Amino acid sequence: MKQTQTMPKRYTSIWQDIVYAYRLLFQSSPIAILAVPAMVALSVLLPVIQNVLPALIVAMIEQGSIRRFLLALAGAGVLFAGAKWLQNSLQQKNLVYAQKCRMEAITRFYRKYATTSYQNVEPHGKQVDFQNAFSALNGDNWGIGQFFRKTPLFVYNLIGLVLYAGFLTAIDVKILLILIAMTVSCLVFERVSYRYQQRSRPEEGACKQDTFLLRNYCCGIENAKDIRLYGIENWFPKRMKQVYDRRIRINANIWGRMKLMDISNAVFLVARDIVAYGLLIRQVLAGQLSVAEFTFFIGIISGFTAWLTEMVTNFSYLRKAAIQQGYLRAYMEMDDCLMQGSGEELAPLSCPPSIEFRDVTFTYPETDRPVLEHLNLTIRPGQKIALVGANGAGKTTLVKLLTGLYRPDSGEILLGGRNIESYSQEEYFDLIGTVFQEPFLMAFSIEENIACCDEQQADHQRVCRCLQRAGLWERIERLPKGVKTPYSKELYEDGESFSGGEAQRLMLARALYKDAPVMVLDEPTAALDPLAEAQMYAQYNDLTADKTSIFISHRLSSTQFCDRVLYLEGGKIVEDGTHQQLMALGGSYAKMFAYQAYYYQKRLGERPDEQ
Repeated sequence: MKQTQTMPKRYTSIWQDIVYAYRLLFQSSPIAILAVPAMVALSVLLPVIQNVLPALIVAMIEQGSIRRFLLALAGAGVLFAGAKWLQNSLQQKNLVYAQKCRMEAITRFYRKYATTSYQNVEPHGKQVDFQNAFSALNGDNWGIGQFFRKTPLFVYNLIGLVLYAGFLTAIDVKILLILIAMTVSCLVFERVSYRYQQRSRPEEGACKQDTFLLRNYCCGIENAKDIRLYGIENWFPKRMKQVYDRRIRINANIWGRMKLMDISNAVFLVARDIVAYGLLIRQVLAGQLSVAEFTFFIGIISGFTAWLTEMVTNFSYLRKAAIQQGYLRAYMEMDDCLMQGSGEELAPLSCPPSIEFRDVTFTYPETDRPVLEHLNLTIRPGQKIALVGANGAGKTTLVKLLTGLYRPDSGEILLGGRNIESYSQEEYFDLIGTVFQEPFLMAFSIEENIACCDEQQADHQRVCRCLQRAGLWERIERLPKGVKTPYSKELYEDGESFSGGEAQRLMLARALYKDAPVMVLDEPTAALDPLAEAQMYAQYNDLTADKTSIFISHRLSSTQFCDRVLYLEGGKIVEDGTHQQLMALGGSYAKMFAYQAYYYQKRLGERPDEQ
């Protein structure tokens, strides 16, 4: 049974996210357990030294001891310089640790994306979840990278705030009360901004997905000809502007709410200065404070405000990072919905295997209408089946279920008489060879593209044989590096590009190399010229020998090479038989075949239904 999947509950506790991020960091670089606290301690110590030093200088001047003044100044200077050097060194080290951890997290993220079930990848909602999750890894100023940058700052801001608050109580509690009120006001306005960021996150993720798709469409080399010839080069900037305007509106609302905090700070700073300076000056005039003490406390008051402002600002950044990392954690902990298998050792599969759909119903995620309803189908071992029908009839959906990319809502699918749920995902994928309509070639060598592994692991002779069977060997043999030639002229000077038909033949060679007992071909001749298509049809029996094969094609001439034709309509098999049987039946298949044949006949003025 297919399970409806939703993203797990997003984590909203900033403290949980900080622990999560630093657990990853310490696992990646254990030495960071010492380096991070040391950097925080130095970050607190240095401002204290900076505040004590002016007061010390004033005190020495008042005492008139030049020698002691110079010695103290030199000692403080050496201490400050040494601490500053150590702080900078630790910051650089921690930056390296953080980048290493983020790169490892990105690797795990892409592995999750590549291995999770197809139903966690294809739906639009899942694509938006992907964009939101990836934002947590998209640089040092986002998500997990932001935690590594801002958490130490927030911690030493907080420690400094508490330390300086102790000094302020020695002056007058009124100053401390004003600064506490300032802190509360900052946190209230920061929370307003945070709540808005939470609400706007789904829309922001959708904007990023739109930007990603538009950028790929605009910059894809395969689209360059159409963009120019159809004069749509101005369409992309307009659409980009619409998307960017949405993102600008969201960010403007976020920063507009943050500005309320700045206004609040300005008001409280005026009140702070009036009260603080008034009290300190009065105490100096009354002889209760020395000039050195006055200098020290002025530095403390200014430092407290700096600690406060930076603490709230860093806390705001951490809040935003927590939203992003919440999506990342949810994505990484998402149920992969993979076939787990029975856990028992399975008997070898008889080849070629039979295929059976028993009362299968399937509905795509985010939709309510079933694409297939109570479908029953039995394919005998070694049969070559053609699936035909109008667009949206359910042909591709049937193939997605058979290949294990999706799992049915109800019913079961059997391969060789065995429920496919008894296989693990990896075991089952090993049994299926596919050639899809859209070729997927990687910027590796031709040999690696066919074998889907490193050249050292590939069977070179087998690769060559598969290229010969796919009808591409003569083309590859003429290349200076042969099968070692890299694909993609954009990345390699000596790279090679292929036409659509050649790319599909490479995909066929890949499927032949895999040598799975079930072969699925989805429009494998769509990019071939008529002669090449006729040649592939002639080879079809050889290419699918000892295999049970499913063939999807809109060109009905291909069905004559199949043992059986299934005509789908509305998610149901409405006609089933050989090409000759269905033509004699005179139903939907015969009508579709006649319409296609009409355009190849000499009497173009005569419609098939007029004959």
